[in-house]
Amino acid sequence: MKTQVTIESEFKRRMDLMENREFRELCIEGAKKLGITAQEWNENKVGILMFFANEFCGLENKLAK
Repeated sequence: MKTQVTIESEFKRRMDLMENREFRELCIEGAKKLGITAQEWNENKVGILMFFANEFCGLENKLAK
């Protein structure tokens, strides 16, 4: 049961980030710096946002240890 709670909690963290306007704006700036075009962003927005959310949560988890 604990594993399921952890999975749900981690998924919610990422979804909350992806729904946060400030986070999305930071992701757009980061994507531009990485050379992601507007077309690539529009075609892959959800995947790119999830990538950034995963990276952010991973860093946060490392810092919390």
